[in-house]
Amino acid sequence: MTSLLVVVVLAGFVAAAPRNSDCDCVCGVSNRQMRVVGGNITKVHEFPWIAGLGKGGEFHCGATLITRRHLLTAAHCVNGFAVNEFTVVLADHDRDSQDRFSTIIVRGVKGIKEHEAFDAFSYNNDIAIIELDEPVDFDAHVQTACLPVTGNEDYSGKTAVVAGWGRLGEKDKPSRVLRKVAVPVWSKEDCYKSGYGEKKISENMFCAGFPEGEKDACQGDSGGPLHVANSNGDMEIIGVVSWGRGCARPNLPGIYTKIGNYLDWVQDALNGECLCPPPRHNPRRA
Repeated sequence: MTSLLVVVVLAGFVAAAPRNSDCDCVCGVSNRQMRVVGGNITKVHEFPWIAGLGKGGEFHCGATLITRRHLLTAAHCVNGFAVNEFTVVLADHDRDSQDRFSTIIVRGVKGIKEHEAFDAFSYNNDIAIIELDEPVDFDAHVQTACLPVTGNEDYSGKTAVVAGWGRLGEKDKPSRVLRKVAVPVWSKEDCYKSGYGEKKISENMFCAGFPEGEKDACQGDSGGPLHVANSNGDMEIIGVVSWGRGCARPNLPGIYTKIGNYLDWVQDALNGECLCPPPRHNPRRA
């Protein structure tokens, strides 16, 4: 997207994310054969794990499906609100299309688990798990994203993709269609040298974006995923859109929660629900 405000929560635990090989599902299979080359509007269901979190009948934040009944989002998206204020919409693309009602999946929220150490001032530990009131069935339009295998991988210099329905600019309205943008992940040292300064960037955060600005996440993208393709081409969500100053401003990249630091915490929050493993072979569609 030309400007998506990305707030990503990255976690740095070195433990591996446990996955159940007996699950009748796989994670991280993007419908990338439907992608528009050179475009920033995603094709329908290109990222089948992305969900919209609604509050009071309005689009509020993004989220990522990680099991049949759990989604990952930012804690600041749910902090201070009651469970019954939220709805979750999956398999969506164009939020203004009347045809969407024949394909979208809508669920209520049964429970929300914010990270116990979330700081609403600094946005440290900006991560939360949403539990749906009913599980979803997987198909080509609804799949789960993969979590990182370990928490100690360095993604610096890699190209990541953030997607959401956030604003196209600081003064614009939220996008009606799902958009994406590819952004480089910064090293910790470069992130400290950004306009935010070292004191605002905790060990649970990382930067992604262009030094000159122009492309970024923006308001409304919060809680959504930042992905990278692993060596097999499967999509892993490495960050949660967390915070940033404005949208796509020079030397002010998007800040993400570092999911790798929270793998144990996420697993504990799933209450034994099956976490889909990645495919054994590269499943990418031609």
